[in-house]
Amino acid sequence: MIVELTVENLAVIERATLALGPGFTVLTGETGAGKSLLVDALELALGGRADSDLVRSGSGRAAVSAVFDLSSRPDLVRLCEELGYPAEDGCLYIQRDVLAEGRSTARIGGRLAPISVLRRIGRELVDLHGQHDHQSLLDPEAHGALLDAFAGEPASQALAEVRGAWEAAEALRRKLAAVRQSQRDRDRRADMLRFQIGEIEAVAPKPGEMEELTARFERLRHAERLREAVARALDLMTEGEAPARDQLGEAL
Repeated sequence: MIVELTVENLAVIERATLALGPGFTVLTGETGAGKSLLVDALELALGGRADSDLVRSGSGRAAVSAVFDLSSRPDLVRLCEELGYPAEDGCLYIQRDVLAEGRSTARIGGRLAPISVLRRIGRELVDLHGQHDHQSLLDPEAHGALLDAFAGEPASQALAEVRGAWEAAEALRRKLAAVRQSQRDRDRRADMLRFQIGEIEAVAPKPGEMEELTARFERLRHAERLREAVARALDLMTEGEAPARDQLGEAL
């Protein structure tokens, strides 16, 4: 049961706190009084879509906090514990902040929580119905949830056990898929290594061949420069007014 709802800087609401007692509560008022805003605030607290347009003009953030009494919902107490957000003294404290730039944060029991966890808990906390919600009766996925809710605690316990078994099976499936992927990666690596070994064996390198090829490469790399040097030397030997060849002959 919801015990308290506090809204700050949401649309036209600067600050409002709604304390709810046991039993049936009706909110009345003329059009524009803010009734739907309170429903929007509750939906936001339970993981609804956060929109910066919800932030009151001139404010940096909007905030909604809600307190729920879980004393009559042992199944929900267990769910919160399983998700890592246990109730405090039988109550669950939820807060949702929306910044003017569009980012939002959620806290459960004062601790940051993923929106997916907030929505998971929110589905068990509150049923929100609109004028077109009767159409959900045509959704086959909704039928199972209705039967589970009608069956009560025994079905909830069995459902939790089945859900736990399914999650364990899914974890094993993911682990098996990871192992198979790892095996495929190893097979591809082995194929590549075999190919590289084949290429090396086809070359059939000999001891010292690398050094020899390196030296040959260096000679070829400088071949043009060596050719030019030889050409200049030949010119000096044979050309000019006093070629080196003639001077050498005279010296001998």
